[in-house]
Formats: sequence, C-alpha cells, structure tokens
Amino acid sequence: MRLKWALLNRQTLVFKVFFSFLVIILLFSVFNLLSVHLFNRSVQNEIIQYNRLMLRNAAERYETHLERIRTLLFDIYMNEQVVAFNRQLHRKTEDEIDYWKAGDVLKSLRSPAYNPMFFLNNFFLYFDSQNLIVEKEGTVEAEMMFTKFYESDAYPLSFWKEELTRDSNYVLHPEATFTVSTLNSSVDVQLIPFSFRATSSNYLAIALLDARALQEAFFGSDNRHFMILTQDGSLLYRSSDALAAEEIPSFANGKEYGLSGDYYFFIDRGADLTYVTAVPYANIASQVRNASLMLLLICAVSIVIGVFVSVFLSRKINRPVKQMVTSILRRDPVKLQSAILEFDLIHQNIYELMKERESIQKDLSGKRSLLTSFGYINKLKAITSDINEWKDIAEMDEPFVIVLYQLHFKTRIVASSQMKPERMAYYIQEYINVVISERMPSAHTFQIENNQILSLIRSEEIPGALEDALARLKAILDRDKSYFLVTIAVSSVYDQAVKLSEAYRQVLELALQARPLDECQVIRDYRRLPAHPVLTVPQEQELYANLQAGNHLFCTAFMERMLGQMDKKEASLHQLRELAMGVVVRVAKMLEPYGVDADSSMRQKQLELMEECCTIEQFKQFLAQLFHTAADIVQSRKQEEDPIITFVMDYVVNRFAEDLSLDLLADKLNLSVAYLSVYIKEKTGANFSEHINAVRISKAKEMLLETDLSVKEISLRIGYQNVTSFIRMFKKMTGSPPGEYRKNKLIEAGGGEFPDRVTASD
Repeated sequence: MRLKWALLNRQTLVFKVFFSFLVIILLFSVFNLLSVHLFNRSVQNEIIQYNRLMLRNAAERYETHLERIRTLLFDIYMNEQVVAFNRQLHRKTEDEIDYWKAGDVLKSLRSPAYNPMFFLNNFFLYFDSQNLIVEKEGTVEAEMMFTKFYESDAYPLSFWKEELTRDSNYVLHPEATFTVSTLNSSVDVQLIPFSFRATSSNYLAIALLDARALQEAFFGSDNRHFMILTQDGSLLYRSSDALAAEEIPSFANGKEYGLSGDYYFFIDRGADLTYVTAVPYANIASQVRNASLMLLLICAVSIVIGVFVSVFLSRKINRPVKQMVTSILRRDPVKLQSAILEFDLIHQNIYELMKERESIQKDLSGKRSLLTSFGYINKLKAITSDINEWKDIAEMDEPFVIVLYQLHFKTRIVASSQMKPERMAYYIQEYINVVISERMPSAHTFQIENNQILSLIRSEEIPGALEDALARLKAILDRDKSYFLVTIAVSSVYDQAVKLSEAYRQVLELALQARPLDECQVIRDYRRLPAHPVLTVPQEQELYANLQAGNHLFCTAFMERMLGQMDKKEASLHQLRELAMGVVVRVAKMLEPYGVDADSSMRQKQLELMEECCTIEQFKQFLAQLFHTAADIVQSRKQEEDPIITFVMDYVVNRFAEDLSLDLLADKLNLSVAYLSVYIKEKTGANFSEHINAVRISKAKEMLLETDLSVKEISLRIGYQNVTSFIRMFKKMTGSPPGEYRKNKLIEAGGGEFPDRVTASD
C-alpha cells in the first residue's frame, strides 16, 4: 500500500524515478516497433537482392567454367598426339595402324578427366575413321561405348555420327540421363555433353560435365529451382522437374526478377546462356513473418522485464531516501542499512549538519554555493588544460580507421645527403598531416616511432577522400624513392576507441605483406603468402662445401634460383629479409674458424647492407657479393698447397670412373683411413665422397651436352654402376634430372631436335 501511494503521488522521488524508467521503456518500445515496421518493408527486398546476387554469382561461375572447358576441348583436340593418331587412323589400313600410339592420346586425356576442378565424368575422343573412342580408361568401340558403358536415349551413337557433319565448332548439348556401367555396378547420372569439332575434321572431342556436381559447386543444393536456357529459349539444364521452361515469365525492359504464380523468378543472362532460379513465394513470406514475430516477441518480453526492473530499482532507491527523510524530521539519525555507498556517507553526516543548521544556515548556504561553483570551475579548467589528441582519441565513440606509414630509409644515400632520418621523418609526417587533414579535417596524424607514422580517421570521412589522399601521397612519396620507401597499410573499420591496439596490430601485419618493389605500396587486404623458405641440412652442407672450395658462383646461382621461385610465389619483402638474414648468419658462423667475425662486426655490417635491399635484384646482388667475399676470405686464409690434398685431388680427377675408395688412397699414402678422412675434411671443407661426386657430376654434364650417349651409358662411364643412384645424385647437385638437364640446355642453345639416343631413363 505504501508503494502504491508513493507511485500515485507525483511529487515523490519514487514516482519520478519510476516515471523516468517508464518513459525510457516507452521510447525503446516505440523504436523497436518502428524497427519492426521498417523491417517488414525492407526485408523482402533484401531477400530478393540476396537471391539476385546468388544467381549472378552462379552465372559467373558457370560462364567461367564453361570457358575453361572450351579451352580444354580445343587444347586436347589440337594436341599433337591426337592429331597424329587421327591421321594414322584415317590414312592407314587397320593392319598398318599402330594402336600403341593411343597410349599417348590416353595420357593427354587422363589428367583433365580425373581433375576434380573440371567436374568431368569422362572425356571422349570419337574417331569416325575406325569407329573408335579413346576415353580416360582406355579405348573402346563406339557402338559398345554408347550401348553398354554410357547408354542414353538422347545421345545414341547415331546422334554423334550426325554431329560429325555439323558446321559449328563448339556445341553445348542439353542435359540428359546416362546409364554408366562398369564391371561391378551400373548407375544413372545427369550429364551435360560439351563437344568440339574442327571444320572438315573426321573426329570429335566430347566432355561429359557432371550436372549435379556443377550445381552443388556453383549454385548450391537448397530448395530453390535452377534452370539454364540456351539462346533460343530451349532448356539446357534444370535442377528438378517441378517447373518447365514454358512457366518462366517474360522479363521486359531489362528487368531481372518478377513474381509469377507461386514463385519469384530471377534471371541473369550470360554470353550465350540464360540462368533462371525460382524461389517459392511462400518461403519469402514465411521468412518475413517469422522474423517479424520474433522481433515483436522480443519487444514484448523486453517491455515486461523493463517494467519489473523499474519497480524493483524504484523501491531500492526510495527505501534509503525515505529513511534519511524520516531521520531528518525526527532529528534522530540512525545507522542506515543501504547497499548504496553514497547514501551511507550522506546519512553519516546528517547529524553534524543538523547541529550547525540553526547558527550558520544562511551563511553556509551562500558559501556552499560559491565554493561549489568555484570547485567545479577549477575542475573544468584542469580538464581543459590537459586535453590533447590522445584524449580525443580515447573518448572517441564512433567508427574509425587507422593508416600506418612504415618508413624505410636508404641509409647510405641518406647519409650522403647530410640529412638525418629523424628530421626527414618529421618532414614526412608534417606533409602527410597536411594532405590528410585537407580532405578529412578531423583526422589525427602523429609519429609513434622513428620510422612509423599513424593517421586516425573517422569513418564518415573516408569514402572517396581517403583514396584520393593516398593516391596523392603515393605520387609525391615516389618522387623521393631514392632516399626512402613508404609502405602504407590501411586497417578495417573499427567501432570503438578501445580497439585501437587491435587496429594497430592489424596494420603492422598488413605492412609485413609488402612486396619487394622500389616504390610506395598501399596495402588494404591480406593476401596468402607462401611458406617461409628454409635451407635444408643438405643444402647448407652443399653451400658450405662450395664456399670452402671457393666456388662462390655455385652458391650465387643456387640462391638466385631460390629467390626467383619466391618471387614467382609473390613472397613478401619481410620473408626475403628473413631468408637473407639466415644466410648471413650461416656464412658468418662458417667464417669463425678463420678468425673472421669474432666480434660480430662482419655479421652486423652485412645485416646493415641487407636492410638496404628492397628488390629481388638487390637481394641477388647482395648475396652474390656476400658469397664472393666469403670465398675470398676462405681462400686467402688457407695454408699453402698441401701435398697430401694435391695427391688425393689428382687421383680423383684422373681416376674418377674407377671404383675409388678411401682405403685405397690411405694405403698408398701410408696413412690410416680415419686420419685421412678427417684430414681431407679439415683441409677442403668437404669429405672424400663429396669430391668424387662433384668430379663425376661435372664430367656427366659435359657428356650430356657433347655426346648422344644415354643416361645409363654415361652413368657407367663415370663410375656409377647403379643408374638410379646417378640420377638421384645428379638431381641433388644440379636441381634437375640428367634428361631434363640435357633438354633444357639444348633448348637454351637452340639445339632443335633432341638426340635420338635419349632413352626413357632420361
């Protein structure tokens, strides 16, 4: 009853608090109901636009895939082995035909036929001359293929014979049911034939596309109906028999969707085909109705919860206030049991205030007002005097984007200009601030490191203005690329200032994706980077052995190949620097036994030079100079010519084709095998077997290019009794097998035809 009386009395605190809660609830309720109303009007359009977008994406995928199949048909049709085999079938009698040549044709078919990315059930080459079909499993007579293995009422053998007389090259045939039979099973599949025939040719290439797999990959498998029509309006494919092509309404004036009967029809036109999807209208209406009911239910539950919470909080606030009022009226303060700390503090001081009330009431009231005003003014002044850019950023509660400018100074050129990088960074930051603030006045630009500058931009200023500003900055910064390079990373849109550190981490990660280019780069999105390259243990040993032997050219060529492969995979500048840093560390470690880099000065100098590299060519030049310097140091620090090493090397060079062993040499030198092995390794940097393999492979290279001997014959002549061991060692030391090495070198030299004696083992 007391609460009811308090709620009815408009002058009480509890009434005002409760009424305030109700006003807030009412505002939120009106907002929710308005949102539901607007949602009902717009959600149907959103669903329609979604279906249009899904169909457009499916049409683009189908068009791209059909173009890929068209290219595949042409390439296989014009394949040299296919043309040669057809010529043999056409011109020779059956006894003269070499059917083993069909194996070469079969190889060209199997790779695309089994490639899941082509969605092919099979690929045929139909040669009319001998009524023969070559497919992915082998060769078969045409009549047996179309009556036993791929049986279809729509596409019998007679149909394909007629296709050999047509004028057009590419024909995409309507989908049909094929009964595909094997030795153990028989299954019906939906296939779309796609055939190609050159003018006046007597054979046909046929690709059988898996219609269901294409639909699931490019369109999906939900309850929407999907159809593909040809230019004349005939049906090429449909996902179900529920709708026919005649039920599709006409779309005038370029309209892409419309309601007809119980379906919403959506259409998208490709180069030669028309794509149609039909969505039951009941589905769209049901989605809208369910969403509306859910929103209304949430709104009703929120109102009920809000009213109960309002009553509870009103009572909780009213109880301690009522106790304080009662205490003041009775002038008998009591201990207040309240969960609100401020009420406890007020109540504890009531008694003292009541004592002073009578004597200094007027004076205290005036002074209290003056002191209160004075205190607030001082606080406001203190806050104003501490306001800076960071405070604005910290209090910002609207979406924002940050832009990171990562500076890379070319130290040697900057040093020659007698200008300090810190000063240059300051000028760059000032110029960026001018360009950005001209287009986005509320943006903040500040320097956080010697080589890092940040711009914080509110999202409503971004459209158009940011792109224009970055384009202008890139054009200006590229003019000074001989002194420094700038990588510009643009973050996603973040909705709160507390996510500033997350946005900063994002732009740092984006900046690491910069490519090795001598220009300013603007990076907005992540891209897939290749795996970090690492040197394997055999590669490190090979580099070490060649540097010990003074063969810096081999090391340079090896790293150039590795850098070239990384460049093709679009590796980042950061990845290239990590690779180069690893090489520098390994070379420095190798030089330690020669008294070089004991204080890490050489390593530090090389790392500083490496930091100057910004392009692939610069990395290649840096590594070439590094290997050349290391090889010179090794050679200059080696002792004078050693007679034992001279004897061993001469023996290997002169008798490399024989069955050499360390035991034999140790016996000739009157030394133990263990001692001689360690001695050779210590003096040359490589063990005995590595020297033998190096001489043999060098001789093999000469014989591959200067003779027409087979790989097996060369293997025997240079001392390898097992040709497999020879091929493995050759590939390890050169990067390619012997046969491929010979072919590549002959092509580079313009050698034309390959030697007749290159065997299958090549």
